[in-house]
Amino acid sequence: MNEDIKILKRGINLAPNYLTSNFKDLSIGISKYETPVDTGVWHCHEKSMLSFVLYGNNTEYRKGQITERIAGSVNFYHAYELHKNSYNHFPSKHISLELEDDFLTKYGYAEAEIELAVKKSGDCMFTFIKLMKEAQINDIQSKNTIDMLFLSFMENALKSNDEIQCPSWIKTLRNILNDRWNENISLKELSENINIHPTTISKHFSRYFHCTLGEYTRKLKVIHAIGFVHSSHYSLTEIAYMCGFSDQSHFTRIFKSMTGYLPKAYTKI
Repeated sequence: MNEDIKILKRGINLAPNYLTSNFKDLSIGISKYETPVDTGVWHCHEKSMLSFVLYGNNTEYRKGQITERIAGSVNFYHAYELHKNSYNHFPSKHISLELEDDFLTKYGYAEAEIELAVKKSGDCMFTFIKLMKEAQINDIQSKNTIDMLFLSFMENALKSNDEIQCPSWIKTLRNILNDRWNENISLKELSENINIHPTTISKHFSRYFHCTLGEYTRKLKVIHAIGFVHSSHYSLTEIAYMCGFSDQSHFTRIFKSMTGYLPKAYTKI
């Protein structure tokens, strides 16, 4: 490799503030950028790695592509895959998951499958938030819990149907739900919008979304709420109503069920 390229061993990161929790054949790292720091050097990691932007953003360069990574985005890096980053918004915080070859061999996953799962999953961010919480707990059950969280994510993501396999009305339904995420749309209204009987929607929804209609709409609300929670401009009550929850209590309860954190505790991560 070129001498100007940094090769990072497991648990090593370019961030000025980096904390690693090691669990035998995997590591969970938390990197934080409080002020502008020049880490924009080409580098790679010896281990396969997933990276989640908790908050802030950065510009990523790799494979001739430039990508703006925003809060909630998850990227997968093959072992020794070259990339570099430029951090644009501060403070910025990222969660990483490094996987030993032994981990991949034990569970029979190839790097390409993990990369595909990240691309296909719509709720990868929730898995990362729960992984981070488990790393903070770090008790006798944490390793097994972390494995189970990751394996559940992989199974659900890989079994999800490709867009081309979905009926056209499923694609239309998904677009409506994503566009109107802060509304509380009834099954009857959805049925009228896409001209599909409510029973048909109910029968096939879980097959293509891998959850119920209520779970999917609540997930969308929480995804958007996370961005508001880190802002000091809004109270929890304001965020609750902005995101379509009936009140702050409802918002707090759903937020914790999805992330494992109460909103106020989440802002202190």
